[in-house]
Amino acid sequence: MIHVHDVDWTTGHLPGQVCGVPDHLLNMLSSTPEVRSEAFERFYAEAHDHGAVDPCTALSLPFLFAMADDPATPDRAKIVRLLLSIGRESARCDPADVYGTVSGVESTAHVDITAEMPERAEHFVHYAADPDPSVRRPAIEAVGLFLADGRRAARILAGRLPAEGGIVERLLVVRTLARLALRLPQTEAIVVSLLDELIGGPDRPHIDASVRLSALAHLALIAPEWATAGLVSRAIALLHDIAKVPTAEKLCDGCSRCISPLHVRGRDVASVIRPAHLATEHFDPDHPWEEHSPVSSVLRTLHTALGDRTAERTALLVAQLTSPDAAIRYDAIPMTKHLPGALPRPVLTSLLNLLPDDWAAARIIQGRLSQWWSGRLQIAPEDTELLLDTLADYTATLRTTHGPDAWATGNPVVRDAYQEAVMTLADHRDPRALPDLIRSLETRVDDWRALYGVSGYPQAANRLVPLLADGLRHINPARPSAPIPAGLYLSCLAELKDPIAIPVLTDALTRAVQHQSWGMVTDALDALASFGLDAHPAHALVQPLTNAPQEAVRNAARATLNALTAPQAPRSARPKSTNGYGTQPPY
Repeated sequence: MIHVHDVDWTTGHLPGQVCGVPDHLLNMLSSTPEVRSEAFERFYAEAHDHGAVDPCTALSLPFLFAMADDPATPDRAKIVRLLLSIGRESARCDPADVYGTVSGVESTAHVDITAEMPERAEHFVHYAADPDPSVRRPAIEAVGLFLADGRRAARILAGRLPAEGGIVERLLVVRTLARLALRLPQTEAIVVSLLDELIGGPDRPHIDASVRLSALAHLALIAPEWATAGLVSRAIALLHDIAKVPTAEKLCDGCSRCISPLHVRGRDVASVIRPAHLATEHFDPDHPWEEHSPVSSVLRTLHTALGDRTAERTALLVAQLTSPDAAIRYDAIPMTKHLPGALPRPVLTSLLNLLPDDWAAARIIQGRLSQWWSGRLQIAPEDTELLLDTLADYTATLRTTHGPDAWATGNPVVRDAYQEAVMTLADHRDPRALPDLIRSLETRVDDWRALYGVSGYPQAANRLVPLLADGLRHINPARPSAPIPAGLYLSCLAELKDPIAIPVLTDALTRAVQHQSWGMVTDALDALASFGLDAHPAHALVQPLTNAPQEAVRNAARATLNALTAPQAPRSARPKSTNGYGTQPPY
């Protein structure tokens, strides 16, 4: 039994504020899983939001440790992870700084927490030998982070290695040893010796290729002199040994990507084929959602140790992308964006060779090639044609496999990959994207996505303008941002730069004025202004808007009148499309 209400929880709160932390702590012990889950969420929101630490967080420590000490406590692993997170985030704070809390006051609680964690380190030593591996994992990290005696911490961690039966725990021990050496430089010699023995020592039940690779990567990180010319070749050989026993796969149990059909616009679809996810449990707090294989954290460490040695990192990435283990391949995809400069041809080729794997294709195209998403890969100009031709062949294959309307296929993974491939072609003004963009606008299935590519095809304005006009007519001026912003249609019409769009713009302006939808009015005025003298017939419609009640509308109307009357070259010329980088679409 914990007596949370014996503590003054008003510390660190403004007058009149009620602290919910004591109730959250009590609810963490509830016999109802839903109540416990909500209690943890509320505790994080109030006392540990985004890693924040405040007086309530500090006051919680005795109760959290008491809960973690009791084997009968439900969700002990979550409590130990919470303690680790509180201590880790406190250690990251500057002891000389004052931090704002969730409750709106200033706090230096991180100083007290940082001092208290080493005093309670023996608790973590005890948890590190717990029968439950989910309790041991955060405890192992905590031993390396909080135990003041570095040599003892190294001995404890080294002793855990033969005691651990799972690869996740063994790799965690190796990584924690390396981080111990970085935290306490006086332990570097003993840690280097331990890692060196793991790399070259005799075979033992607890030392396999994964452990040796981890020791190799972390040794190169903490002792750069070990990053010799043969480092990568040794790592690749170990990677080949690891892949001889691929990670077990399981079907998706409903991740956010697989339930994405809920977000499809214009059609009800259901997932026909779910991708294979991998059963490995995540353990890297820095990359909790990217990781499918525990080895991936090790490989990221090795890339960090290699730094700007691009040729060696390229060879390593190619080995990852061509591994027989799907988990290793999938996790290599996001690592490609961290290579400096343009993507090396061998890596690009390895990525493109993965496109027949639908799950890999969705990750590659959406997250690495499409301009719509952040973190886009840099493709060398001489590789652009290879990229576009491969993507065009890929979309053709999907149309053969899933039917001519692959843009709207019911398989969400295939649909995402197909649509992003088309949009990547559209990024480069490739004419092979145009039929799908047109069909999307015609069927109004995920047409919001197509709108971000159509402005790159002014040569097809006679096909596109009527479709954009139809989309505009379906927008209620009283709600001009739903389901697709009217401004997006209007900007597309302006970017197409064809005078046949002017009547569509004047019609949209008229409807917007009638409904006093001033945001849509401003967007329509800006679009008309882009046509200059060509839009002069709209002068009579624009003139009264210089007296509109909204200042933004008045300013836009005056600017449009100037554009409609100022002598300048007409805007009707249609520029040629390009397959190169050229001018990018408005996203």
